[in-house]
Amino acid sequence: MANLLNNGVLALVGLVLSAYSVYVEHRVEHKDDEPDGEEYSAMCDIEAIGASCSAVFSLPEGKMLSFFGIVPEGHALDIPNGVLGMIFYSYVFLRYFSGKQKGGMLAVLFAPTLNLVISTLAIASSAFLARKLYMIRELCVVCLSTHVINTTLWVRALKEGLPKKGEKLQ
Repeated sequence: MANLLNNGVLALVGLVLSAYSVYVEHRVEHKDDEPDGEEYSAMCDIEAIGASCSAVFSLPEGKMLSFFGIVPEGHALDIPNGVLGMIFYSYVFLRYFSGKQKGGMLAVLFAPTLNLVISTLAIASSAFLARKLYMIRELCVVCLSTHVINTTLWVRALKEGLPKKGEKLQ
């Protein structure tokens, strides 16, 4: 069962969810451009349980790089969190399938310590966004799913990246 949810599968699911979030955000952002005038309804907007991902994706926190002032609003790098997620999950996916490289640039790029740093940034983002969802009392099934994936990947990165007793940091 443990192999069923390896990092490659988790990364692939996260990649699909992130791509879907970008799609939903784009559709909501450009709802006035709909040729038939119908309003877009996302699959993740589930009225029966009070979930609305389309409302959440359009919050200012939906573009964290500009929200935190890292890039100005409207800048080319003012990208949705879903795009950041796609980059992160692509990294995890490639890392999983690269195997244990000995030497070279891939060994540095996919080193356990660097993976831990990148996974820590992802879990910090998840914690910030989950707190925001809690504060506004909003349920986002896609967001919750990616937070669970990020938590799992972070715990696994901790186990791999932290030195064992008596070992030096890589």
